[in-house]
Amino acid sequence: MPRAQGPMRGQHPVAPHGPRFHEYGGFDIDPELQHSRVSYLRERVEAVTKEFPNAIGMDDFLFRTEVMLRRFGFTTDNSIALTSLCRDEITFPLKNAIDDIFGYSMDLDGLGGIISAGTTGLGAGLSHSPTDHLTGKERYVLFAMPHIAIDAEGRVGSIVRAGRRGQSCACGALVKMQPMFKQYKEGTLEMGLDEGGHDPLDPEFSILTRRLITAVNKDEIPDKGLPLSDVTRLADRVIRRDLDKLIGETVDVTKSDYAVVTGIQIHSTAANNRTWHPALEFISPTSMYVVKDGVRHDMDVLAIDPPTPRQLFHIAGGEEIAELPSPRRSWPGL
Repeated sequence: MPRAQGPMRGQHPVAPHGPRFHEYGGFDIDPELQHSRVSYLRERVEAVTKEFPNAIGMDDFLFRTEVMLRRFGFTTDNSIALTSLCRDEITFPLKNAIDDIFGYSMDLDGLGGIISAGTTGLGAGLSHSPTDHLTGKERYVLFAMPHIAIDAEGRVGSIVRAGRRGQSCACGALVKMQPMFKQYKEGTLEMGLDEGGHDPLDPEFSILTRRLITAVNKDEIPDKGLPLSDVTRLADRVIRRDLDKLIGETVDVTKSDYAVVTGIQIHSTAANNRTWHPALEFISPTSMYVVKDGVRHDMDVLAIDPPTPRQLFHIAGGEEIAELPSPRRSWPGL
């Protein structure tokens, strides 16, 4: 049984988790230290929920998602997962966690989370699904999410990357797009918006920009352009719309059931790389639905009770409990 640790002299745990994983301090932790842990994590959570109020930890989200999907017959052994996340390596904790549930998943990924595989790629993934040994039915679980970083001080887009000096950003492709919305509003944007065109030397980014720019009303763009959080929300809306269209072209509901899980993946790291802080992963859910026997069922993943911190710690194979930094202030009533 894990016990609370003193200051850790060697490597800190590097695998990102949600805050509830780190809330577990062991069965014999001093109450004052436990209060400090919870206070610190509350500060980290509030830095994220200020921008995305419904965000919860990634492992918490996936626990609830697995419980919800099982109610409709989707299990580890009878379903295939298909994922469309950004190509950025920092999205892989989510990818790996999905693989832990459903086995290796089919990649539909593109820059910014835009689905670049099209009907051919999606159709290929569907054809890899397990089949029910009695009915022959196939089951697909489709995850699609853009991503964004919010550091421990609440700076949107800011992230520290391992081994890299200074601040980085996420999503880099969406950050690169940001000035284009102001230019589009002012009529100074120089890019062809014809459907289907793309730059052969930069195909995914040109497709991403075209999909997002043409999805927004020029008159609704603020004079200063769109903040990164709104660009990310726009990417989520476009991804959901594209996914529904692709499903309509590829999925045969007479022989399959399928689930769609969408949201925004949020990375929270330290504000600088001189002080260790746990890397936290969040998901802001935007939609979840199942089509079973041709009938759609919309679901609210937040309606599922969350697992306890102890449960999350043990499900994730936690062994050592990291000492967390001190909170900036004490939070009464925790």
